[in-house]
Amino acid sequence: MQVTRRTALSLLGSAVLLPSALRAAAPDRLYLNAYGEKGGFGFAAFDAEGNIRYQRPLPQRGHSFARSPDGRIAVAFSRRPGDFAFAFDPQSGEHGRLISAADDRSFCGHGAFTADGRLMFATEVIASTGEGVLGVYAVREAWTRVGEYRTHGLDPHEVKLMPDGRTLVVANGGILMRSDLPRLKLNIQDMDPSLVYLDAADGQLIAQIRPEKELHQLSIRHVAIDAKGRVAIAMQYEGPEEDDVPLVALHDAPAGAKTLRYLAMPTEQREALQQYCGSATVDARGRYLAVSSPRGNRVLVWDMDRETLVQVGEARDVCGIAPQAGNGFYASNGLGRLFRLQTGGQMEDLAARSRLQWDNHMVAVA
Repeated sequence: MQVTRRTALSLLGSAVLLPSALRAAAPDRLYLNAYGEKGGFGFAAFDAEGNIRYQRPLPQRGHSFARSPDGRIAVAFSRRPGDFAFAFDPQSGEHGRLISAADDRSFCGHGAFTADGRLMFATEVIASTGEGVLGVYAVREAWTRVGEYRTHGLDPHEVKLMPDGRTLVVANGGILMRSDLPRLKLNIQDMDPSLVYLDAADGQLIAQIRPEKELHQLSIRHVAIDAKGRVAIAMQYEGPEEDDVPLVALHDAPAGAKTLRYLAMPTEQREALQQYCGSATVDARGRYLAVSSPRGNRVLVWDMDRETLVQVGEARDVCGIAPQAGNGFYASNGLGRLFRLQTGGQMEDLAARSRLQWDNHMVAVA
């Protein structure tokens, strides 16, 4: 499905998103989430009380967002295999810029900015081969795609900038898909997932970590970084449903071991997840890790100082999660509800059910 001229014009409004166009006032803390509804797709921003501040349409289903370091620019990415991204002012949803995928490239739903906000990296695949790349976009040059970095794997999904401001970490899902069969997984028996660290300046490979051979069907999908600079990864298992496999792991950044360290969870909770983690984030202090599972209808929280599971919040079809300004997390589900999860508390329903079906990821911007 291509982006039509009519849809593009409805998104763009009256201005092109460049740093000079953005407001000078200190921004509010808002939360972004893509959604679907009867009339189509879009994204919305809501505040800390769950009040929706604005909604904007998207031509296709959205997935996640990248945000600039100063919080004044956000980019919504289409669901893989996507053919557009949309840059905008996250405080208003205005000053939009539609970014079309390059020839023979598809967006994979996630992105990250450099520390100075001048460049943005988007996870992409070469549509004809399935190989993974990071598209490199110059923000101040009207979002021109100025190059790409290899991710050294298939199916790159989430990318984040490490705290050193120089290193990118990429989750390679390891699944082969073709552009003519966009959602068909072609290599389940010989998947090759990996966690990759790249030099943000030139794309050079710094380190590549894979699960053990017997766990090669663990697709590495999402990453979160704690206060100590450790990378947490949330995975989806493509093997038999009855297999007893870990779904959440840690890695001690590029200089760490060449193996992953798996976080323990009770059998009851592991089985409830149905081999599927949907999103991962850390709280504002970087101490608590939250991992959601829409299939398992729950959010699991680990204390990273002790590397111990300390909390389970339950809600149907919950997936989007983001840190509150203080303690705990916000969450969204596919049934139109927003939740607050305080550390040590229960899932608090923030808003009555709406017609919006919240999609996979929630991102905080300020």
